[in-house]
Amino acid sequence: MENTLSILNNIFFWVIFATVALALINYAVRKYNARILPNKGGGLKCFSLSEFSMNDKIYYLIIAAVVIIGIGIRVWQFGSVPGGFNQDGAMAAVDGKAIADYGTDRFGTWLPAHLYAWGYGQMSSLLSYLIAIFVKFFGLTPITARLPQLIMSIAGGVFFYLFIRDIFGKGAGLIAAVFVAINPWHFIQSRWALDCNLLPHFFMGGLYFLNKGLTKRRRYTFISMIFFGLCMYCYGITIYTIPVFLLAVCIYYLIKKRINWKDALISAGVYLIIAWPFLLTMFINFMKWDTIKLPFVTMQYFSGSVRSNDILLFSDEPFKQLILNVKSLLNTTLYQKKDLPWNDIVGFGTMFLCSMPFVFAGFVELFRNKTDGAKGLVLFALLTGVWAGLLTNGVNVNRINIVYYGLMMFVVLGVYFTIKEIKYTKWSTLCVYAILGIMLVSTYFTTYADSIKYQFYYGFGDALSAAEQADTEKIYVTADAQGKGYSQVSEILTLFYDETDAEYFQGKKNDDHGKELLPYRQRFTYVSMSSDVVARSQNEDAAYVILKSDVNYFDSTKYNIIQFGNFCAVVPR
Repeated sequence: MENTLSILNNIFFWVIFATVALALINYAVRKYNARILPNKGGGLKCFSLSEFSMNDKIYYLIIAAVVIIGIGIRVWQFGSVPGGFNQDGAMAAVDGKAIADYGTDRFGTWLPAHLYAWGYGQMSSLLSYLIAIFVKFFGLTPITARLPQLIMSIAGGVFFYLFIRDIFGKGAGLIAAVFVAINPWHFIQSRWALDCNLLPHFFMGGLYFLNKGLTKRRRYTFISMIFFGLCMYCYGITIYTIPVFLLAVCIYYLIKKRINWKDALISAGVYLIIAWPFLLTMFINFMKWDTIKLPFVTMQYFSGSVRSNDILLFSDEPFKQLILNVKSLLNTTLYQKKDLPWNDIVGFGTMFLCSMPFVFAGFVELFRNKTDGAKGLVLFALLTGVWAGLLTNGVNVNRINIVYYGLMMFVVLGVYFTIKEIKYTKWSTLCVYAILGIMLVSTYFTTYADSIKYQFYYGFGDALSAAEQADTEKIYVTADAQGKGYSQVSEILTLFYDETDAEYFQGKKNDDHGKELLPYRQRFTYVSMSSDVVARSQNEDAAYVILKSDVNYFDSTKYNIIQFGNFCAVVPR
C-alpha cells in the first residue's frame, strides 16, 4: 500500500502542478489580452473562463450525499477505532466526570476556568465541560468522552462549507464540502478526544457568523463573539492568537467602514463576558498571584507551570528559536512532514500531499474575486494560523491546528480557480480526491487502526477490569505504560477506565461504585514492576496490571496471567 501510495502521490502532485501552472498561464494570457488587446479576447486556445454552475436540485442532492459520506466515515466504529484511549483525552474525561458529579475537577477545584492537568503543563477546560454533559446522562465511556470532538468537528465542517459558499458562491461551496468530508486532518482528529482540537472548529464557527454579520445583519457579529470567546477555553495559544485576530479584523473593517465603533465595542463586550475568566487566569499565572475563587468560577494559580517555555517571546534565544519555528511551521503545513502517529497517516499528510499547488492558485482566486470585502476574513484566518506557528515553539499538527481551515480554504479556492480556467479538470480533480479518499478511509480502518491502538495503550482498560474482578484489596499498576516511571499516565488511565469517583480519589470517602474499599492511595499503587516489588507484595491480597514484558516476575503456579494487547492482568489463583 505504501509503495502504491507513494507512486500515486508523485503522479498526482505533478499532474496537479502542471494543471495549476496551465490554469495560471491561461489566466495571465486572458488578463494580457483584456488589457493590451481588448478586441482579441480569450486566453489560450481551447481554454476559456467557465462558470461553475448546476441545477439546484442536483446541487443539493450532491451536498446531501457528501454530508452522508462525511458523517458516515466519522461515526463508523466510533469509540472503538482508534482502539485504547489517549492519556490527555482520558484526563479531560476524568475531569469531565468530576464536573458532572460535583462541579469540580478531579482534585476538588470548583468550576475551574483552566485545568491542572499534569501540573507542569495545564489543559484547557472546554472539552471537559462538554464531556460532563454526556457523562451526566450516559455515564463515562470512550464514546461519551469522544462525542464532543465528533460533534464539533462535524459542525466545523458545516461552518466551513457555509462560509465558503456565502463568500464565493455555490460552486466553491460544493468543492469545500467535498474536500472537508475527506480531508485527512479533519477526519482523523474528529474520532478521538484532545482538548486543543476543539479550537479550529469554534474558530470556524466564529468566522462564519462574523462573515454573516459583515454581510447580512449585525447581530450575527455578536453571535460570532460567543464562539471566539469560547475559543479561549480550547487551547492556551489563544491568549496570543484570538485577541490579535479580533483586533486586526476590527481595525481593517473599521477602515473599510464595514462596521462602526458602536458595534465594535458591543462585540468586544460580548467577547470579554465569555473570555475574561480565562484571560484573568493567564494574568494570575503571569503575575504569580494567588488563586481567585468565585461562586461561579475558579481562576487558579499553577505553581509548577512550564507552559511559558513553549512561547517564542520567553525563549532564551528568540531569533534562533524563530528560525526553528519557521521550519516547524513549514514542515507541518506546506511540506506536510510526518507528524505524531495520532495526528496523521503516513502518505496522506494533513491536506493530501498533492494539494499544495492548489494553495498558490487559491491566492490568485482570492485576489481576483469580485465579492465584497468579507473575503478578507479568509486571509486573516490563514494569517492567524501562521502567527500561531511563528510564536509557538516547535509546533506539530495539534499545536497549530488553527491553521488548517485557513489552508483548506486556499486549497478549495485553488481547485475552484483551476476548474473555472480549465473546465474539464473538474472530473480529473474529483477522481484524484476520490481515489485518495477511498485509500485514506481504507487505511484508517485497517493497518492504521491496528497500529494506532498500541499508541493509545490498547489493552490497559481490559487488564484493569480483569484485575478488579479478582476483588482483591489492592491493585498494583505498572508505572511504565508510556515509558519508564510515567506513573501519572498510568494513574489517569486507571481513573478513566475505573470511572473512579472524584471524592474517593481525593480521600474524602472510602467507597466507590457502591463498595467499601481501602482508601484510594492504599488501594492503588503505581510502580515499575520488578522481582522486588512482587516479592514485597506476594503476601498481600493484591492483583496486578503489568506490561506483557514483565510477566517473568510472576510465578505462573501462583497467579493467573491474562494478556490484553501489550498489558496483562495478574491475579492470584
